[in-house]
Amino acid sequence: MECDCCRCSAILRRELNYSLAARAGSRSKEVIIKSALIAGLAAVIGFSSVVYAADEQIDVSIRDLTPYYEKEGVNLADYSSILIDTLGLDDARIVRPPWYEGEEKNPKKWTLSKSDIQWLRQSYRETMTKEIAGNDGFPVVEEPGEGVLILDIEIIYLMPYAERGEKVITRGFGEMLVQAQFRDGRTGELLAVYEGKQDVGTEYQQNTRLNNENRLLDLFRYWGKRVRGLMDRAHES
Repeated sequence: MECDCCRCSAILRRELNYSLAARAGSRSKEVIIKSALIAGLAAVIGFSSVVYAADEQIDVSIRDLTPYYEKEGVNLADYSSILIDTLGLDDARIVRPPWYEGEEKNPKKWTLSKSDIQWLRQSYRETMTKEIAGNDGFPVVEEPGEGVLILDIEIIYLMPYAERGEKVITRGFGEMLVQAQFRDGRTGELLAVYEGKQDVGTEYQQNTRLNNENRLLDLFRYWGKRVRGLMDRAHES
C-alpha cells in the first residue's frame, strides 16, 4: 500500500481532546470547529467512540486505532462522495494464536486461499457500499476526482482463534491488525494514516465458516456505519 510517511520513522502524532477545546473559551469558534472536524476524521473506523454508536445487533468490539499522521485543517464537508479502494490483502499474513505452537499443526490451514481473498474483498466492498450509500447516503464512486474522499484499508495480519474446521467454541473469530489511509481524490494528497488491532466478534461461538463470515461482515458493517455517521455530521455542520 502506498504511504507518504514511514511507520518506522518518527511520524506526527497528535492527541485529539474535545474537553480541552471546549474549555478554551478564549479560542475562536472557527478554531474549535476545525479541531472537531479533524477529530471527526479520527473516528471513522474506530479511532474514537464518539462519532457513531455501535449497532446493538452487531457483535464487534472496535478498538481505537493509533494516529500516525493527520493533516491539519481537513474539512470533511468538502467531500461529497467516497471511493472505497480494494481491501489490501496482498501482504496479509495469517498468524497462529500463541496457544497453537508446534510443528504438528498443518500450516496449510493457516493461509488465505484465493477464494478467501475474493470473498473478503467482495464482501468488504458490498457491505461498506450499502452502509455508506444506502438510504440517500453518499455516493460510492469508482474514479477519484474533486470532492472524492479515498478510503484505503489494508489488513496486515489476521489471527483466527482456531484452525479451519476445528470443532471448538471461540470468543469471536479472532483479531486483525489493520491500517487505514485517507486521501484527497483530486490531488491524491495523504490526509491521515491510522493503524491498530480490531476484534472480529466478541461473543462465544462455534468455529464454523458461517459464523466466522458473519463476524467479518459485522466488522465491515460497523466500519461502514462509522464512515456514514462521520460524513452525515460533517455535512450537517
